[in-house]
Amino acid sequence: MIKATTPLYAVIGDPIAHSLSPLMQNWFIQHFGLDAVYVAFRVCPTELKNAVQGMRALGIQGMNVTVPHKEAVTAWTDEYSSEVTLLGAANTLKNVDGKISAFVTDPYGFIESLSENSARFNQADVLLFGAGGAARSVCYALSRLSVNRIILHDIDDQKTESLLRLCRTNLGLTKTVALKSIADDMNDIIAATPIVINATAIGMHPQENQSVIENVRTINKGHFFYDLIYNPAKTRFLRMAEKAGAVVQSGLDMLIFQGLQSMRIWTGEELKLNHASMQELRTLLTHFLGNHE
Repeated sequence: MIKATTPLYAVIGDPIAHSLSPLMQNWFIQHFGLDAVYVAFRVCPTELKNAVQGMRALGIQGMNVTVPHKEAVTAWTDEYSSEVTLLGAANTLKNVDGKISAFVTDPYGFIESLSENSARFNQADVLLFGAGGAARSVCYALSRLSVNRIILHDIDDQKTESLLRLCRTNLGLTKTVALKSIADDMNDIIAATPIVINATAIGMHPQENQSVIENVRTINKGHFFYDLIYNPAKTRFLRMAEKAGAVVQSGLDMLIFQGLQSMRIWTGEELKLNHASMQELRTLLTHFLGNHE
């Protein structure tokens, strides 16, 4: 039952109407028996400062931040986690007596989503497509997973160079290299690289029939392909890899675990999901996505 003392959590973004966060976070609240309620607010960029000030004024205890505010929001918060300082973006705010702290949960969501596949990353080479905010979080996660080398590619050379510097200078990933273009020898690169990750929007609507790589003949059962996209559930990138025998994973579990990490930050509780609970939540979110394509 909602009371006058019930904590309020929220997500802000623009657009926000199709966000999965209210459905997912309210499921967490019910599942763990928490006293809280979670809502969504559309906040345009010019109102971002006012939204953070409103968080203070209204006593909103926790807030998720999605596009396009993840980088800009740090200007209006009082303190940051070390990950926010390093990555320059935040997706979770916590309000304690009017003091707003900023966190980023995406790297932890990525790591936790891997489950038994995390062992694949130890001293492995990784081919990563993308150099935006999602890719930066993935690189932070990869540094925690003790990978050997990252091969970066993005169509934006400036973003690629920035991520390359972050990896080499701040994340200890000194062997990181960048591809200047989709190389003619991509088959050779894939053959020598057991993990391939897509952190771009290629494969989402309206690019469902596209993939960051095409006609790769060297994918095999020793490969692990991960796509941060979760709608559609299996992108062309994953379907191609799965057909060739690779182990594949979508970004749905990453979405779940980064959201759960936010709830842990707000409540201070070490919340965990068992296998049956994970399957129940996956089914709920997949059903929602299927009805809102």
